[in-house]
Parts: sequence; structure tokens; C-alpha cells
Amino acid sequence: MKAEHHLNHSQRLQLGANESLHIQTRAGSALISHSGRLLLTSTPGWLGEQVCRATTPLEPGQMHTLAESGWVTLKAGPQGATLHLMQRQADATLAQALGKACKALRAGLLASARMARARLRGAGPA
Repeated sequence: MKAEHHLNHSQRLQLGANESLHIQTRAGSALISHSGRLLLTSTPGWLGEQVCRATTPLEPGQMHTLAESGWVTLKAGPQGATLHLMQRQADATLAQALGKACKALRAGLLASARMARARLRGAGPA
């Protein structure tokens, strides 16, 4: 599942009776249950020296916002389930962030150089 660069990605999912789906999500994404019962198993995390995964039941009409990025498991109940996944906007990559920072730094340096030149021209001979 690939999020658009500037838009949230929305996807409707339908699971059959007792069907499971393992899906990669981003922190801040929302799961909205429309019909049937769901069991959401979160991204694995460490609790002391043990790996644990929290489970959250979702009834029809309930929403859950994911706290962490990673792989989650959705398991439908005996009647199946329909849900909506709203993936949060993709974060800028490191290269994009560095590019923006370099452009801002360059613009600042050019502005400082222009101001220094203007002061030197206005100072005249002593």
C-alpha cells in the first residue's frame, strides 16, 4: 500500500468470516469499523525483555488511531467485517528534508551577502 505524497490514502477493506489480514501502516493512521467485529493486533514492541503485541477489539462504528508505524493484524469475527483504513500522509524522506534545509540555508546566505554588499556600498571612502 503506497500513500500519495501529498494526500492521505484511504482504502475500504472487506474480510470474510474469521479471515486475517497482515498490513503495514503508519503512525497516526485510522481504522474505522463499519460492520462486523474486528480484533486489531498492534505492531510488536518490547516490554522489558519480552516482545508483546496489544490486541484491541473493534465493534461496528468504532475507530482506532494507530500510535506506531509497523505491521498490524486485523482478524474478522464469525460474520466477517468491513472497515476503512485512512493511511496518514507519508513523511518526507531524509533526502527531501536535507534538500529543503540546504535550500533554506543557501537563501539565508545569499540574503546576508546582499545585505553586506549594500552596507559596503553605502559606507563610502573614509
